[in-house]
Amino acid sequence: MKYSILLLLLTFYTIAFAQKEKKYLAQVRLDGKYGFIDASGHEVIPPIYDAAGSWGNNLVPVNIGKYTPEIGLPVIDIAGPAAEEEANNAVESNKNKIVTIDIKDKKGKWGYCDISGKIVIPIQYTNTTFFDEGMAGVEINGKWGFINTKGEIVVQPIYDTIGSFSQGRALVAKNNLYGYVDLKGEEVIKVQYTGADTFANGYALVYEKYASKNNNRTNIGRLINLKGEIITDAKYDIGLVFSNGLAIFSLADVKYEGNFIFGLINSKGQVVAQPLYREILDFSDGLARVMVYKKDKIYNEYNPNFGFIDTKGREIIKPIYAEAEPFSYGKSVIARFDDKDDGNLDHALINTKGAFILGFNWRQLTLLDNNHLLASIKNNYETIMINGQGKKIMSFDDKGIVALGNDLFVITNINNEPIAFIGTDKKIPFDFSQNKNRKFTSYQFGLIRFHNFDRNYEDSRNIKQGLMNVKGKVIIEPKYDDISDFVPTGSIE
Repeated sequence: MKYSILLLLLTFYTIAFAQKEKKYLAQVRLDGKYGFIDASGHEVIPPIYDAAGSWGNNLVPVNIGKYTPEIGLPVIDIAGPAAEEEANNAVESNKNKIVTIDIKDKKGKWGYCDISGKIVIPIQYTNTTFFDEGMAGVEINGKWGFINTKGEIVVQPIYDTIGSFSQGRALVAKNNLYGYVDLKGEEVIKVQYTGADTFANGYALVYEKYASKNNNRTNIGRLINLKGEIITDAKYDIGLVFSNGLAIFSLADVKYEGNFIFGLINSKGQVVAQPLYREILDFSDGLARVMVYKKDKIYNEYNPNFGFIDTKGREIIKPIYAEAEPFSYGKSVIARFDDKDDGNLDHALINTKGAFILGFNWRQLTLLDNNHLLASIKNNYETIMINGQGKKIMSFDDKGIVALGNDLFVITNINNEPIAFIGTDKKIPFDFSQNKNRKFTSYQFGLIRFHNFDRNYEDSRNIKQGLMNVKGKVIIEPKYDDISDFVPTGSIE
Protein backbone atom coordinates (compact mmCIF):
# COMPACT_ATOMS: atom_id res chain seq x y z
CA MET A 1 0.00 0.00 0.00
CA LYS A 2 1.23 3.47 -0.80
CA TYR A 3 0.87 5.86 2.08
CA SER A 4 0.18 9.50 1.32
CA ILE A 5 2.66 11.94 2.75
CA LEU A 6 0.51 14.76 4.01
CA LEU A 7 1.45 17.95 5.86
CA LEU A 8 -0.02 21.12 7.25
CA LEU A 9 1.94 24.09 5.89
CA LEU A 10 1.25 27.01 8.18
CA THR A 11 0.29 30.03 6.11
CA PHE A 12 2.22 32.47 8.22
CA TYR A 13 5.44 30.47 8.21
CA THR A 14 7.02 32.51 5.42
CA ILE A 15 6.63 35.74 7.36
CA ALA A 16 6.83 34.60 10.97
CA PHE A 17 10.58 34.83 11.22
CA ALA A 18 10.86 37.95 9.08
CA GLN A 19 8.92 40.22 11.39
CA LYS A 20 11.11 43.06 12.61
CA GLU A 21 9.09 43.67 15.74
CA LYS A 22 9.05 40.08 16.91
CA LYS A 23 11.72 37.46 16.53
CA TYR A 24 11.21 33.76 17.19
CA LEU A 25 13.88 31.90 19.15
CA ALA A 26 14.11 28.44 20.71
CA GLN A 27 15.91 27.64 23.94
CA VAL A 28 18.59 24.95 23.67
CA ARG A 29 20.42 23.01 26.35
CA LEU A 30 23.88 21.53 25.91
CA ASP A 31 25.87 19.88 28.71
CA GLY A 32 23.85 21.70 31.37
CA LYS A 33 24.20 25.13 29.74
CA TYR A 34 21.43 27.18 28.09
CA GLY A 35 21.25 29.40 25.03
CA PHE A 36 18.94 30.28 22.11
CA ILE A 37 18.85 29.55 18.38
CA ASP A 38 16.89 31.06 15.51
CA ALA A 39 15.04 29.17 12.77
CA SER A 40 18.16 28.96 10.62
CA GLY A 41 19.97 27.14 13.40
CA HIS A 42 22.21 30.08 14.27
CA GLU A 43 23.13 30.36 17.96
CA VAL A 44 21.89 33.85 18.71
CA ILE A 45 22.79 33.34 22.35
CA PRO A 46 25.41 30.60 22.79
CA PRO A 47 24.69 27.95 25.46
CA ILE A 48 26.91 29.48 28.15
CA TYR A 49 24.35 30.19 30.91
CA ASP A 50 23.43 27.98 33.84
CA ALA A 51 19.73 28.76 33.41
CA ALA A 52 17.45 30.94 31.30
CA GLY A 53 13.88 32.17 31.63
CA SER A 54 11.11 33.30 29.30
CA TRP A 55 11.21 36.11 26.75
CA GLY A 56 9.33 39.37 27.14
CA ASN A 57 9.88 42.80 25.59
CA ASN A 58 12.82 41.29 23.64
CA LEU A 59 14.68 40.53 26.87
CA VAL A 60 15.30 37.21 28.60
CA PRO A 61 16.56 36.48 32.12
CA VAL A 62 19.81 34.48 32.23
CA ASN A 63 21.69 32.98 35.15
CA ILE A 64 25.33 32.50 36.08
CA GLY A 65 26.05 30.42 39.13
CA LYS A 66 24.09 27.17 38.75
CA TYR A 67 21.10 28.26 40.82
CA THR A 68 17.74 27.78 39.10
CA PRO A 69 14.94 29.35 41.17
CA GLU A 70 11.65 27.52 41.37
CA ILE A 71 9.40 29.97 39.58
CA GLY A 72 6.01 28.66 38.63
CA LEU A 73 2.43 28.36 39.76
CA PRO A 74 1.30 30.17 42.88
CA VAL A 75 0.64 28.56 46.18
CA ILE A 76 -2.49 30.41 47.27
CA ASP A 77 -3.63 29.17 50.64
CA ILE A 78 -7.38 28.83 50.28
CA ALA A 79 -9.08 26.69 52.86
CA GLY A 80 -12.40 24.91 52.50
CA PRO A 81 -14.01 22.61 49.93
CA ALA A 82 -14.24 25.30 47.27
CA ALA A 83 -10.50 25.11 46.75
CA GLU A 84 -10.63 21.36 46.16
CA GLU A 85 -13.50 21.72 43.70
CA GLU A 86 -11.64 24.45 41.81
CA ALA A 87 -8.62 22.19 41.54
CA ASN A 88 -10.76 19.39 40.11
CA ASN A 89 -12.06 21.70 37.41
CA ALA A 90 -8.81 23.57 36.74
CA VAL A 91 -8.59 23.19 32.99
CA GLU A 92 -7.13 26.60 32.23
CA SER A 93 -6.03 27.60 35.72
CA ASN A 94 -2.31 27.22 35.00
CA LYS A 95 -2.08 30.43 33.01
CA ASN A 96 -0.65 33.76 34.18
CA LYS A 97 -0.37 32.86 37.83
CA ILE A 98 1.79 34.56 40.42
CA VAL A 99 5.33 33.63 41.21
CA THR A 100 6.15 31.14 43.94
CA ILE A 101 9.49 31.77 45.59
CA ASP A 102 11.52 28.96 47.06
CA ILE A 103 13.40 30.44 49.99
CA LYS A 104 16.65 28.57 50.36
CA ASP A 105 20.39 29.08 50.08
CA LYS A 106 20.62 30.88 46.75
CA LYS A 107 23.73 30.66 44.62
CA GLY A 108 24.30 32.50 41.39
CA LYS A 109 22.82 35.71 40.02
CA TRP A 110 20.42 36.75 37.27
CA GLY A 111 20.42 39.46 34.63
CA TYR A 112 18.97 40.03 31.14
CA CYS A 113 20.11 39.48 27.54
CA ASP A 114 18.61 41.12 24.47
CA ILE A 115 17.90 39.32 21.17
CA SER A 116 21.47 39.90 19.97
CA GLY A 117 22.83 38.04 23.00
CA LYS A 118 24.16 41.19 24.67
CA ILE A 119 23.83 41.52 28.45
CA VAL A 120 21.84 44.75 28.82
CA ILE A 121 20.89 44.46 32.51
CA PRO A 122 23.82 43.22 34.62
CA ILE A 123 23.92 39.79 36.25
CA GLN A 124 23.20 40.97 39.79
CA TYR A 125 19.81 39.71 41.05
CA THR A 126 19.08 36.73 43.27
CA ASN A 127 15.94 36.00 41.27
CA THR A 128 14.03 37.51 38.35
CA THR A 129 10.88 37.13 36.26
CA PHE A 130 10.20 37.74 32.57
CA PHE A 131 9.38 41.20 31.22
CA ASP A 132 5.76 42.06 30.47
CA GLU A 133 4.39 45.52 29.69
CA GLY A 134 7.93 46.83 30.07
CA MET A 135 8.32 45.61 33.66
CA ALA A 136 10.00 42.60 35.28
CA GLY A 137 10.20 41.40 38.85
CA VAL A 138 13.56 41.25 40.64
CA GLU A 139 14.50 39.94 44.06
CA ILE A 140 16.86 42.04 46.18
CA ASN A 141 17.77 41.01 49.72
CA GLY A 142 14.88 38.58 49.95
CA LYS A 143 12.20 41.03 48.78
CA TRP A 144 10.62 41.65 45.40
CA GLY A 145 10.12 44.77 43.32
CA PHE A 146 9.99 45.72 39.62
CA ILE A 147 12.45 47.19 37.14
CA ASN A 148 11.88 48.68 33.69
CA THR A 149 13.71 47.67 30.50
CA LYS A 150 16.52 50.12 31.36
CA GLY A 151 17.13 48.29 34.63
CA GLU A 152 15.73 51.14 36.73
CA ILE A 153 13.79 50.23 39.87
CA VAL A 154 10.16 51.36 39.50
CA VAL A 155 8.58 49.37 42.32
CA GLN A 156 10.72 49.17 45.43
CA PRO A 157 11.60 45.62 46.61
CA ILE A 158 9.27 45.40 49.61
CA TYR A 159 7.03 42.48 48.65
CA ASP A 160 7.22 38.79 49.53
CA THR A 161 5.85 37.57 46.18
CA ILE A 162 4.79 39.16 42.92
CA GLY A 163 3.10 38.38 39.62
CA SER A 164 3.56 39.66 36.08
CA PHE A 165 1.98 42.84 34.77
CA SER A 166 -1.28 42.56 32.86
CA GLN A 167 -3.51 45.47 31.89
CA GLY A 168 -1.27 47.83 33.86
CA ARG A 169 -1.62 45.89 37.10
CA ALA A 170 0.70 43.42 38.83
CA LEU A 171 -0.11 41.16 41.74
CA VAL A 172 1.96 41.72 44.89
CA ALA A 173 1.85 40.16 48.34
CA LYS A 174 3.04 40.87 51.86
CA ASN A 175 2.39 38.75 54.95
CA ASN A 176 0.17 36.36 52.95
CA LEU A 177 -2.14 39.15 51.77
CA TYR A 178 -2.48 40.21 48.14
CA GLY A 179 -3.05 43.43 46.22
CA TYR A 180 -1.95 45.20 43.02
CA VAL A 181 0.53 47.86 41.90
CA ASP A 182 0.43 49.88 38.68
CA LEU A 183 3.13 50.73 36.16
CA LYS A 184 4.11 53.81 38.20
CA GLY A 185 4.83 51.68 41.22
CA GLU A 186 1.78 52.80 43.16
CA GLU A 187 -0.24 50.30 45.19
CA VAL A 188 -3.53 51.04 43.49
CA ILE A 189 -5.43 48.12 45.03
CA LYS A 190 -4.59 47.65 48.68
CA VAL A 191 -2.87 44.47 49.88
CA GLN A 192 -5.85 42.90 51.59
CA TYR A 193 -6.95 39.63 49.94
CA THR A 194 -6.16 36.08 51.04
CA GLY A 195 -5.45 35.14 47.41
CA ALA A 196 -5.62 36.72 43.97
CA ASP A 197 -5.06 36.16 40.26
CA THR A 198 -3.84 38.15 37.26
CA PHE A 199 -6.06 40.71 35.51
CA ALA A 200 -7.59 39.76 32.16
CA ASN A 201 -10.36 41.46 30.17
CA GLY A 202 -10.56 44.17 32.83
CA TYR A 203 -11.23 41.83 35.75
CA ALA A 204 -9.39 39.70 38.28
CA LEU A 205 -10.35 36.94 40.67
CA VAL A 206 -9.56 37.65 44.33
CA TYR A 207 -10.25 35.68 47.49
CA GLU A 208 -11.47 37.07 50.78
CA LYS A 209 -12.29 35.59 54.16
CA TYR A 210 -15.78 34.22 54.56
CA ALA A 211 -17.46 32.44 57.44
CA SER A 212 -20.19 30.16 56.12
CA LYS A 213 -23.04 29.06 58.36
CA ASN A 214 -23.87 25.93 56.37
CA ASN A 215 -20.53 24.60 55.13
CA ASN A 216 -16.86 24.86 55.98
CA ARG A 217 -15.86 27.57 53.52
CA THR A 218 -13.40 30.03 55.02
CA ASN A 219 -12.65 31.92 51.76
CA ILE A 220 -14.71 32.83 48.72
CA GLY A 221 -13.74 34.11 45.30
CA ARG A 222 -14.97 37.44 43.98
CA LEU A 223 -14.39 39.48 40.82
CA ILE A 224 -12.91 42.99 40.96
CA ASN A 225 -12.39 45.56 38.20
CA LEU A 226 -9.27 47.60 37.49
CA LYS A 227 -10.32 50.15 40.08
CA GLY A 228 -10.49 47.47 42.74
CA GLU A 229 -14.27 47.58 42.93
CA ILE A 230 -15.95 44.25 43.78
CA ILE A 231 -18.54 43.41 41.14
CA THR A 232 -19.93 40.08 42.36
CA ASP A 233 -22.19 39.55 45.33
CA ALA A 234 -20.80 37.77 48.39
CA LYS A 235 -23.45 35.07 48.01
CA TYR A 236 -21.53 33.79 44.98
CA ASP A 237 -18.24 31.94 45.38
CA ILE A 238 -16.40 32.59 42.11
CA GLY A 239 -14.18 29.82 40.79
CA LEU A 240 -12.35 29.69 37.47
CA VAL A 241 -12.49 32.74 35.19
CA PHE A 242 -12.62 31.71 31.54
CA SER A 243 -10.97 33.46 28.62
CA ASN A 244 -14.25 34.97 27.42
CA GLY A 245 -14.84 36.75 30.76
CA LEU A 246 -17.34 34.25 32.10
CA ALA A 247 -16.63 32.48 35.38
CA ILE A 248 -18.00 29.49 37.23
CA PHE A 249 -19.59 30.01 40.63
CA SER A 250 -21.32 28.14 43.41
CA LEU A 251 -23.61 29.48 46.11
CA ALA A 252 -21.41 30.47 49.04
CA ASP A 253 -23.71 29.63 51.92
CA VAL A 254 -25.58 26.59 50.63
CA LYS A 255 -25.09 23.25 52.31
CA TYR A 256 -23.90 20.77 49.73
CA GLU A 257 -23.91 17.02 50.01
CA GLY A 258 -20.91 15.82 48.10
CA ASN A 259 -19.60 17.95 45.24
CA PHE A 260 -20.54 21.57 44.64
CA ILE A 261 -23.00 22.64 41.97
CA PHE A 262 -21.75 25.23 39.48
CA GLY A 263 -23.27 27.92 37.31
CA LEU A 264 -21.93 30.74 35.12
CA ILE A 265 -21.62 34.42 35.96
CA ASN A 266 -20.46 37.30 33.74
CA SER A 267 -18.12 40.22 34.38
CA LYS A 268 -21.07 42.40 35.40
CA GLY A 269 -21.94 40.06 38.23
CA GLN A 270 -25.00 38.74 36.41
CA VAL A 271 -25.88 35.04 36.51
CA VAL A 272 -25.75 33.56 33.00
CA ALA A 273 -26.42 29.93 33.90
CA GLN A 274 -28.01 28.77 37.14
CA PRO A 275 -25.94 26.45 39.39
CA LEU A 276 -27.07 23.12 38.00
CA TYR A 277 -23.86 21.39 36.96
CA ARG A 278 -21.27 19.31 38.76
CA GLU A 279 -18.68 20.39 36.21
CA ILE A 280 -18.23 23.21 33.71
CA LEU A 281 -15.13 23.26 31.51
CA ASP A 282 -13.74 26.23 29.60
CA PHE A 283 -15.26 27.25 26.29
CA SER A 284 -14.03 26.02 22.93
CA ASP A 285 -15.76 26.83 19.67
CA GLY A 286 -18.27 28.85 21.72
CA LEU A 287 -19.42 25.90 23.83
CA ALA A 288 -18.51 24.65 27.31
CA ARG A 289 -18.85 21.03 28.34
CA VAL A 290 -21.06 20.50 31.37
CA MET A 291 -21.76 17.44 33.50
CA VAL A 292 -24.65 16.32 35.69
CA TYR A 293 -25.28 13.10 37.53
CA LYS A 294 -28.32 11.10 36.47
CA LYS A 295 -29.69 7.85 37.79
CA ASP A 296 -29.33 4.90 35.45
CA LYS A 297 -32.71 3.29 34.77
CA ILE A 298 -31.30 -0.21 34.44
CA TYR A 299 -28.54 -0.45 37.03
CA ASN A 300 -30.04 2.00 39.55
CA GLU A 301 -26.82 3.98 39.98
CA TYR A 302 -25.78 7.55 39.27
CA ASN A 303 -23.56 8.20 36.26
CA PRO A 304 -22.06 11.39 34.78
CA ASN A 305 -23.97 12.74 31.80
CA PHE A 306 -22.32 15.26 29.48
CA GLY A 307 -23.62 18.04 27.30
CA PHE A 308 -22.74 21.59 26.20
CA ILE A 309 -23.92 25.13 26.96
CA ASP A 310 -23.23 28.35 25.05
CA THR A 311 -22.03 31.71 26.38
CA LYS A 312 -25.61 32.67 27.22
CA GLY A 313 -26.06 29.57 29.38
CA ARG A 314 -28.36 27.81 26.92
CA GLU A 315 -28.11 24.03 26.69
CA ILE A 316 -27.26 23.64 23.03
CA ILE A 317 -26.56 19.94 23.52
CA LYS A 318 -28.47 18.35 26.40
CA PRO A 319 -26.39 16.49 29.03
CA ILE A 320 -27.44 13.00 27.99
CA TYR A 321 -24.19 11.45 26.75
CA ALA A 322 -21.92 8.97 28.51
CA GLU A 323 -18.84 10.72 27.09
CA ALA A 324 -18.21 14.01 25.33
CA GLU A 325 -14.88 15.52 24.32
CA PRO A 326 -14.51 19.34 24.34
CA PHE A 327 -15.02 20.81 20.87
CA SER A 328 -12.07 21.10 18.51
CA TYR A 329 -12.25 22.13 14.86
CA GLY A 330 -15.98 22.58 15.45
CA LYS A 331 -16.40 18.87 16.25
CA SER A 332 -16.86 16.71 19.34
CA VAL A 333 -16.63 12.97 19.84
CA ILE A 334 -19.53 11.70 21.98
CA ALA A 335 -20.64 8.31 23.27
CA ARG A 336 -24.10 7.08 24.23
CA PHE A 337 -25.28 4.84 27.04
CA ASP A 338 -26.38 1.29 26.28
CA ASP A 339 -27.57 -1.75 28.22
CA LYS A 340 -24.88 -4.19 27.06
CA ASP A 341 -22.61 -3.83 30.11
CA ASP A 342 -19.63 -5.01 28.03
CA GLY A 343 -17.35 -2.07 28.70
CA ASN A 344 -17.72 -0.76 25.14
CA LEU A 345 -19.65 2.32 24.09
CA ASP A 346 -20.94 3.47 20.71
CA HIS A 347 -19.20 6.66 19.56
CA ALA A 348 -20.27 9.39 17.13
CA LEU A 349 -19.10 12.78 15.88
CA ILE A 350 -21.23 15.92 16.16
CA ASN A 351 -20.93 19.59 15.18
CA THR A 352 -21.54 22.64 17.38
CA LYS A 353 -25.27 22.49 16.71
CA GLY A 354 -25.47 18.93 17.94
CA ALA A 355 -26.04 17.55 14.44
CA PHE A 356 -24.36 14.25 13.61
CA ILE A 357 -21.38 14.23 11.27
CA LEU A 358 -20.76 10.53 11.89
CA GLY A 359 -23.38 8.33 13.52
CA PHE A 360 -23.03 5.82 16.37
CA ASN A 361 -21.23 3.26 14.26
CA TRP A 362 -17.87 3.38 15.98
CA ARG A 363 -16.35 1.54 18.92
CA GLN A 364 -13.60 4.15 19.05
CA LEU A 365 -13.21 7.68 17.64
CA THR A 366 -10.30 10.03 18.27
CA LEU A 367 -10.12 13.38 16.49
CA LEU A 368 -6.59 13.97 15.18
CA ASP A 369 -7.07 17.15 13.20
CA ASN A 370 -9.73 18.86 11.13
CA ASN A 371 -10.07 15.95 8.69
CA HIS A 372 -8.49 12.88 10.28
CA LEU A 373 -9.67 10.53 13.02
CA LEU A 374 -8.50 7.28 14.56
CA ALA A 375 -11.38 4.83 14.63
CA SER A 376 -12.54 1.27 14.99
CA ILE A 377 -15.87 -0.05 13.79
CA LYS A 378 -18.28 -1.70 16.21
CA ASN A 379 -17.60 -5.41 16.67
CA ASN A 380 -14.22 -4.94 14.97
CA TYR A 381 -11.02 -4.24 16.89
CA GLU A 382 -9.01 -3.12 13.87
CA THR A 383 -7.72 0.45 14.31
CA ILE A 384 -8.00 2.54 11.16
CA MET A 385 -7.59 6.13 10.10
CA ILE A 386 -10.63 7.78 8.50
CA ASN A 387 -11.35 11.18 7.00
CA GLY A 388 -14.09 13.53 8.14
CA GLN A 389 -16.65 11.68 6.05
CA GLY A 390 -15.83 8.33 7.64
CA LYS A 391 -13.91 6.99 4.64
CA LYS A 392 -11.03 4.65 5.48
CA ILE A 393 -7.60 6.05 4.66
CA MET A 394 -5.40 3.34 6.06
CA SER A 395 -5.32 0.42 8.49
CA PHE A 396 -2.87 0.50 11.36
CA ASP A 397 -2.45 -3.19 12.10
CA ASP A 398 1.12 -3.17 13.43
CA LYS A 399 1.66 0.55 12.84
CA GLY A 400 1.81 3.40 15.31
CA ILE A 401 1.00 7.08 15.19
CA VAL A 402 2.74 9.95 16.98
CA ALA A 403 1.35 13.48 17.26
CA LEU A 404 4.03 16.06 16.46
CA GLY A 405 1.81 19.08 17.12
CA ASN A 406 0.24 21.66 14.81
CA ASP A 407 -1.86 18.99 13.08
CA LEU A 408 1.07 16.87 11.97
CA PHE A 409 1.34 13.16 12.74
CA VAL A 410 3.99 10.60 11.85
CA ILE A 411 3.12 7.02 11.05
CA THR A 412 5.64 4.40 12.18
CA ASN A 413 6.06 0.72 11.39
CA ILE A 414 6.55 -2.15 13.82
CA ASN A 415 10.22 -1.20 14.13
CA ASN A 416 9.28 2.37 15.15
CA GLU A 417 10.58 3.64 11.81
CA PRO A 418 8.72 6.57 10.15
CA ILE A 419 6.83 5.69 7.00
CA ALA A 420 4.45 8.64 6.43
CA PHE A 421 3.26 12.01 7.62
CA ILE A 422 -0.43 12.65 8.12
CA GLY A 423 -1.80 16.19 8.18
CA THR A 424 -3.75 18.13 5.58
CA ASP A 425 -4.18 17.29 1.92
CA LYS A 426 -0.95 18.91 0.71
CA LYS A 427 1.73 16.47 -0.35
CA ILE A 428 5.36 17.25 0.32
CA PRO A 429 8.58 15.63 -0.87
CA PHE A 430 10.18 13.65 1.93
CA ASP A 431 12.43 10.65 1.50
CA PHE A 432 11.55 8.34 4.37
CA SER A 433 14.10 5.79 3.19
CA GLN A 434 16.78 8.22 4.34
CA ASN A 435 15.11 8.73 7.72
CA LYS A 436 14.42 5.23 9.03
CA ASN A 437 16.89 5.66 11.85
CA ARG A 438 15.38 8.92 13.00
CA LYS A 439 12.65 9.65 15.46
CA PHE A 440 10.52 12.77 14.95
CA THR A 441 9.35 14.40 18.17
CA SER A 442 7.62 17.71 17.34
CA TYR A 443 6.66 20.07 14.54
CA GLN A 444 6.44 23.84 14.51
CA PHE A 445 6.78 26.60 11.90
CA GLY A 446 7.75 24.13 9.18
CA LEU A 447 10.56 22.67 11.29
CA ILE A 448 10.63 19.12 12.66
CA ARG A 449 12.52 18.26 15.83
CA PHE A 450 14.22 14.88 15.62
CA HIS A 451 16.92 12.65 17.03
CA ASN A 452 18.76 9.71 15.55
CA PHE A 453 17.40 6.40 16.78
CA ASP A 454 19.89 3.76 17.91
CA ARG A 455 18.59 0.63 19.59
CA ASN A 456 21.89 0.38 21.45
CA TYR A 457 21.13 3.50 23.45
CA GLU A 458 20.97 2.59 27.12
CA ASP A 459 21.26 6.11 28.49
CA SER A 460 18.66 8.63 27.27
CA ARG A 461 21.10 11.40 28.15
CA ASN A 462 23.13 10.42 25.12
CA ILE A 463 20.26 11.22 22.76
CA LYS A 464 20.82 14.52 20.97
CA GLN A 465 18.22 16.62 19.16
CA GLY A 466 18.37 18.43 15.83
CA LEU A 467 16.09 20.23 13.38
CA MET A 468 15.10 19.53 9.77
CA ASN A 469 12.67 21.22 7.41
CA VAL A 470 9.64 19.62 5.76
CA LYS A 471 11.67 18.58 2.73
CA GLY A 472 13.99 16.52 4.89
CA LYS A 473 16.91 18.95 4.80
CA VAL A 474 18.78 18.94 8.10
CA ILE A 475 19.04 22.46 9.53
CA ILE A 476 20.84 21.41 12.70
CA GLU A 477 22.54 18.06 13.12
CA PRO A 478 21.55 16.36 16.40
CA LYS A 479 23.85 17.93 18.98
CA TYR A 480 21.69 19.51 21.68
CA ASP A 481 20.38 17.74 24.77
CA ASP A 482 17.11 19.60 24.31
CA ILE A 483 15.50 22.03 21.87
CA SER A 484 12.41 23.82 23.14
CA ASP A 485 9.59 25.37 21.11
CA PHE A 486 10.22 28.57 19.16
CA VAL A 487 8.59 31.48 20.97
CA PRO A 488 8.26 35.18 20.15
CA THR A 489 10.80 37.32 21.96
CA GLY A 490 8.41 40.23 22.21
CA SER A 491 6.06 38.43 24.60
CA ILE A 492 5.59 35.08 26.30
CA GLU A 493 2.95 32.59 25.21
